[in-house]
Amino acid sequence: MWKVCAICLVATLASCVPLPPLSFLEDADVVPPVVTGLHLRSPVELEVRFDEPVRLVSGPLHAETVSISGVSAEEDHLLFAFDPAPSPSKQHYVEAQVADAAGNHLRFVARFYGLNAMIPAMLINEFITKSSANHGEFVEIRILTSGNLAGAALHEGTPDDWDQRFVFPSVDVEAGDYVVVHFRPQGIPEEINETTDRSASGGRNASPEAWDFWVEGGTGLSSNNGVLTLTENPLGGYIDAVLYSNRTSDSDERYRGFGSRKVMERADDIVAAGAWVAAGGAVAPEDAIDSSLSTATRSMSRASDGRDTNSAADWHITPTRGSTPGRENTDEVHAP
Repeated sequence: MWKVCAICLVATLASCVPLPPLSFLEDADVVPPVVTGLHLRSPVELEVRFDEPVRLVSGPLHAETVSISGVSAEEDHLLFAFDPAPSPSKQHYVEAQVADAAGNHLRFVARFYGLNAMIPAMLINEFITKSSANHGEFVEIRILTSGNLAGAALHEGTPDDWDQRFVFPSVDVEAGDYVVVHFRPQGIPEEINETTDRSASGGRNASPEAWDFWVEGGTGLSSNNGVLTLTENPLGGYIDAVLYSNRTSDSDERYRGFGSRKVMERADDIVAAGAWVAAGGAVAPEDAIDSSLSTATRSMSRASDGRDTNSAADWHITPTRGSTPGRENTDEVHAP
């Protein structure tokens, strides 16, 4: 890479002199490696993946809030080892420099959260995507087993492509608890993220029985067409996902009727991860929860028995004022 830069400099300085064609550069590799993903192998190991084999040039150049016990290059990835295990409830970063076989260098920063081995089993249980003066958008999560929420993440989107995200702090939960994440806060002092007292928070739709959390700067959810995912940590590890839409395959010739590449690709991602099912070869709007009759008080609600087939068959639209954030879902269905 540096040789090519030097040749370009000479060509600039001697531009009045004809130069022979630089045909030997046609097949030269002058592109540095690209980071393609991060993966937590265990609570004490972070894998940084690249698009080609790399070697470690210098690293770790810097690390924040973690103690690195070792780093090694293995084919197309670096493996960082930590002692002790990084905390799952805060963001960490490591910085290093790698090079590919042609000598192209890349200096990168990898941001990540620690892995929580105590994540409980849980489900996205109810959500509202349309707001009013008295009701803001929220997503309710039902806790199925005891555990700790630290580092779990709820995305509007997927771990690789999201518009808004909430990463949970350390909170001990029990089976039967409910968690309500509010996506359109008003920014008032009463909107408190509850970690020890379930009755501490106020604000729209706050529940005295549930654990309430507020997405900082949240702007609400896509009203009719979107994907929500719940993961073990911000890097992935699907726990649950939902797809909702008011469209059909005939709504638009592009993007299989979803109306945007973003929603179509997010739908493809959750199906590929096994977190949602498609009736045909490719996921279509007809595979989604039909959001067309939902309102600020008619929620999209999972059946109260908690059935989970990763499909729209588990879901219904509740009657007007039938949403139950922080409480057991109603099985009553809105009658148009």
